[in-house]
Amino acid sequence: MTETTSITTRPGLTFTTDVAGPAGGTLVLLLHGFPESRHSWRAALPSLAAAGYRAVAPDQRGYSADARPDPADLSNYAFDRLVDDAIDIADAAGGA
Repeated sequence: MTETTSITTRPGLTFTTDVAGPAGGTLVLLLHGFPESRHSWRAALPSLAAAGYRAVAPDQRGYSADARPDPADLSNYAFDRLVDDAIDIADAAGGA
């Protein structure tokens, strides 16, 4: 079963996330590209969950309503920020 939830990271961004699988399962973080969203992973989540993984598919920075820093400042969307977000989401999801 897939659940839509929110994950708040250390920097205070909140990401809308689809999650499936056991809480103790090995984390699989599913990241989307542009112009996609977490919905790109809808078909994969149940299969990963059935295999025992904890599958987490967030709407990334700019796509989640509470993770949209000022788009006029392009540094908010630099590659290193996106990588940091992925690490912070994994930590918050229990995959550290």
